[in-house]
Amino acid sequence: MPSHLHGCRMPARLVALPLAATLLLTGCAGRGSAEDDAVGDTATTFLAAAASAPQSGCDLLAPATLDQLRSDDEDCGDAVSAAAPKGDIASTPPTIQVYGRDAMVRWADQTLFLARFDDGWRVTAAGCKPRGEDLPYDCTIEGR
Repeated sequence: MPSHLHGCRMPARLVALPLAATLLLTGCAGRGSAEDDAVGDTATTFLAAAASAPQSGCDLLAPATLDQLRSDDEDCGDAVSAAAPKGDIASTPPTIQVYGRDAMVRWADQTLFLARFDDGWRVTAAGCKPRGEDLPYDCTIEGR
């Protein structure tokens, strides 16, 4: 996720903060259902790719996230595969929260962060698990 502020875009270092703290810092209002379907579709497509065709999941990552994987000398397909959900998430609808150009999608054991780009929603962090209240998420894949 870009580290500059643009409209309601949050700095990358804030993406992994709990959503409530992020909202207080940015002052962004929720966009609601207008974007929920697009965000949910991207997140679900990414996780399906992670489980069955990890290399295709790379196409859904944000540019800064891809750059981070490259700078860490990680194979994108391997990283996406590592972010695959452990169980069947298809039976449980996710919780989707959209705030400006940023979003968070949560299932019981999986959280993804996304950002909206000119060509649609992209995954900025995946395989994220909360570490506790007021602590950043621990993510398998994340950009800076």
